[in-house]
Amino acid sequence: MSRSLLRHSAMAACVASVCAGALASSAQAQAPASDQRERYAPLILKLPATARVMSLGGAQAALRDVDAVFGNPALVGTATGLAFGAERYASGATAGQFASSSTIGPLGLGVGVQLLDAGPRYGTFPATSEVLTRENAAGASSLATTLAASLTWKQMRWGIGAKYVEERVTNDRAAGVVFDIGVSKALQFLNSTVGVAVQHVGPRLEVAGRRESLPSQLALGIATAPRGLGKWFDLSGTAQLDVRRDGELFPRGGVELSYSPLEGIGFTGRVGGRRPQLREERPVAVGGGLTVDRFTLDYGWEALRDGGGHRITVRLR
Repeated sequence: MSRSLLRHSAMAACVASVCAGALASSAQAQAPASDQRERYAPLILKLPATARVMSLGGAQAALRDVDAVFGNPALVGTATGLAFGAERYASGATAGQFASSSTIGPLGLGVGVQLLDAGPRYGTFPATSEVLTRENAAGASSLATTLAASLTWKQMRWGIGAKYVEERVTNDRAAGVVFDIGVSKALQFLNSTVGVAVQHVGPRLEVAGRRESLPSQLALGIATAPRGLGKWFDLSGTAQLDVRRDGELFPRGGVELSYSPLEGIGFTGRVGGRRPQLREERPVAVGGGLTVDRFTLDYGWEALRDGGGHRITVRLR
């Protein structure tokens, strides 16, 4: 067995161990801790933004992609283009997303929009994940719009993002401004990128006298660049640990295997695992993608308590 193949196997084993840890942590979580997961608002900030991210277990803090605005502002501009997509849940709720990443001189710039529409039914604040799986659940809608910028300094990338977030229940609305701060560095000797992001920092949201904290957390991530397995295959992976504001730990990660039979054409399969942050989530997610030149169509599926969520994302580079 070649040294290169050994490195690939070690990387896959490392990410697989994170996925296994996510499954084990989920199984060991107690009910009271699970109930605490629904206390933070808005709900949109706790959902994966794109099909690729979802099928990698939600790990995004170290991914270089056009949708980095949702994961780590330090990586905005490392890949340029745009992405848009939607997800349909078992309850009939729908989520949508748009992201754009570009560069102007030394600056990387990103714009992102996330929207969740769970119907016009009377709801409670904060919205719970039941709106994703149960048709008779109290409805709500959530919105997050993000502007982010990054630059390179001292051989590291630094970034900051500002978000306007909103959650509507019945005729009431909670809104506020939220910030993300991130840093990343390429590790040439590992052919990897590490990323650290402080996410969703801001004041509490309030509706009708009830105030709820944001789902603030520290995200620590690593992502490997694609490495060749033979002539046509490439293997890569990512792993992340989220440290939520209450001290709870949520590991997540995934691997993707790409097959490129012809130049400009590629097929990708993905599998991920996570310790769920929401009651209705389950640990497993899978997906795949088709790339033709600068066009990529991604599909992702996540397991939920009742059924699953199906997300499609189009990426243009």
